[in-house]
Amino acid sequence: MSITAAISTFAAFGIQTAAVPTEILSTQSEGFGQPAVLNLDDWMTKAFKHWDHLADLNIESAVIGYVGKIQTCRQLADQLTRLKLKRILVDPVMGDRGEMYAGFGEDYLEAIKQLVKLATVITPNMTELGLLSGTKLTEQSTDDQLIAAIQACDTKATVIITGVKRDGGIGSCFLRGDKLIWISSPILPGHFYGTGDLFAALLGGYLNFEMNFESAVKRAVFGTYEAVVQTNHRPTSDRKYGLDLTKTLYDVARFTLGQNREEV
Repeated sequence: MSITAAISTFAAFGIQTAAVPTEILSTQSEGFGQPAVLNLDDWMTKAFKHWDHLADLNIESAVIGYVGKIQTCRQLADQLTRLKLKRILVDPVMGDRGEMYAGFGEDYLEAIKQLVKLATVITPNMTELGLLSGTKLTEQSTDDQLIAAIQACDTKATVIITGVKRDGGIGSCFLRGDKLIWISSPILPGHFYGTGDLFAALLGGYLNFEMNFESAVKRAVFGTYEAVVQTNHRPTSDRKYGLDLTKTLYDVARFTLGQNREEV
């Protein structure tokens, strides 16, 4: 996921972060042409080996976003298996608008599925849920079709479908018992880069406080919406530089201070 958005969000939650960038890009992947890419597989191997020898490094949870390579997926899966973490949130980034991203194929899908098997929470969009479940989904898919797709995923994780448009809003849904729970916010026109990264980081942060799951999703949806609203005040040409996190991070910091009974 976007390191800049994730680390900023976790810092507002008071969470110390051990970052594992899978690649370094000269810009984000959209809006700036083809970025220069530095692969970090060798560094990751050395970093994990170093961490394994640190007796006082206690990692409790992980949030994983865009990975990009099959080998990197395998490295992450191996490390997660060794760590046996309490919570693993995986955003299985690999497609949108009904299609897998260019350059990805069945082998990459299988590698992502191995990560998903280790997760406790996953946050696919509609396209990614279809890929994981082997079903064809659209924005017109019924609740029953979405439930069937969730149940067809080979994972014990809680599945949250993100970026779903329904009844004039956009948001997320997850399965509770035999019913979908929908949580949405108003739709603002246009494309806003990084909403998925922010949502995953916010959700991971709120769950770290052992918050009720539905409440955590609501706060993550609303926090993402706040960032979109703030970004919408800026010129459209500025959107490619990312979301305006000012209001969202302010609210997260106030929440964190309140949880710690510090002055707000």
